[in-house]
Amino acid sequence: MVFVSDVAEPRQDGELPAKVTANTSVSANEQASAHPAAESTADMVVNTLREWYVLASDSIASLLDGRFLQQPARDLWLLGKHYDLTEHTDSATAYPQHVIDDFTRLIWCTYRSQYAPIAQSQFTTDAGWGCMLRAGQTLMAQALQLHALGRDWTFSWTSSDSEQVKRRQLYTKVVGEFFDDYDPRSSFSIQRMAALGQQFEGKDIGEWFGPYGTARILRGLARQANHDVTVYTTTDGVVYLADVCAQEFRPTLILVASMLGIDRVNPVYYAFIQASLMLPQSAGIAGGRPSSALYFAGVQGDELLYLDPHTTRPAVTRTEKEYSQSDLATYSCPTPRRIAMSRLDPCMVFGYYCATLESLVDLRSRIELLADDGVTAIVSFDNGHAPESAIAGSSESNESSGSSGSVRASESTGSEPIDSKARADDCRVSTPVLLTKLPNDSDNDDASCNSNTGRPKSESGEIILEGECSDEEWVTDL
Repeated sequence: MVFVSDVAEPRQDGELPAKVTANTSVSANEQASAHPAAESTADMVVNTLREWYVLASDSIASLLDGRFLQQPARDLWLLGKHYDLTEHTDSATAYPQHVIDDFTRLIWCTYRSQYAPIAQSQFTTDAGWGCMLRAGQTLMAQALQLHALGRDWTFSWTSSDSEQVKRRQLYTKVVGEFFDDYDPRSSFSIQRMAALGQQFEGKDIGEWFGPYGTARILRGLARQANHDVTVYTTTDGVVYLADVCAQEFRPTLILVASMLGIDRVNPVYYAFIQASLMLPQSAGIAGGRPSSALYFAGVQGDELLYLDPHTTRPAVTRTEKEYSQSDLATYSCPTPRRIAMSRLDPCMVFGYYCATLESLVDLRSRIELLADDGVTAIVSFDNGHAPESAIAGSSESNESSGSSGSVRASESTGSEPIDSKARADDCRVSTPVLLTKLPNDSDNDDASCNSNTGRPKSESGEIILEGECSDEEWVTDL
């Protein structure tokens, strides 16, 4: 199935309102769920969002007549951008050069080595235990790149043109936020993530992290750094808009932790996974195959395009000089890989970057239109605040707002067949939905992260620390 429209504008026939008055009332249920201290702000937010939502829905509905078509074999979507590959007939390459260029612009966070020991540990590499942290970094990096440069940026590494230099500096600044050190500019370094993991999750350095634990860490680090981009996390699939806009709206990365099956993704969710990567707000998905974390950036038919963090590179040393393309070459990969959705682990985190309130309203409109078309959506929206009862019973109740906070979520992608309740506890999502055990897929031709030893192993059991992203061969997981 394909979500045909990639038009981001919420309406065509005029400007969105800058603000609305209190003429539109809030329902009794929403008033009951709102925090008294923020009531006036919440009223304004709800009224504004409601009016924008109606306008956006009307406009998008007219653009999406016949919204779903059978997925052509030659359609590809990469973080909301559509590529028609019907004209690509070169059998020597899987994709045309402009698609490869777009994929290469994704920031690729992988295992690193040869950096200073993390905290009081002796770990100078995260190979074997940090793959989900790296997948989370990759998702966060795409959101920051969208924030700083937009979706269709390009620049020259050698040009002296002022605009080219500015874009180059913005790109290197974003990449530098993921350098492996304690520099204040490394807001999302592996050192900071591991340290916050000890505080939030009780994880020792070297222990494997799950998808939601990683999302929660990213939110905490963004808050610590007072970052331009706010990170909002939810574990029950509900985005509470009054929490997103508690004071005033800031560019926001919404992270939705979900469990979409027991040991494999239930096929009923395939259409939503596909559509999610077609949305213009998509920042990708952090998930993986059982016991092996991946970052998903695109979709082609029933396969997802991904970046694999299981490649160990030397850490890049921070310097005050301007970085060259070769300095940061290991943060990009020119070789898209694909994996069938039937092989995915059900625990994953969906990322959506909303730069403006209009973009947030547009995201809500698109997702609710998906539901209208019969797609089983795992994301919904509520105009109020997260219920106090959910926050009070949450392990996150000691943190400030910015999460629905129902319970902690997604803490393992183990592949052992277990019952639905045990799997739900393992993933730590609020409510497991449509959990149907699927046939166990024992074929895993790539290195996996053994959750007991914390080391990636091949089929023969040999520990793997190094990997390469080959630009000579296109690899497809069948």
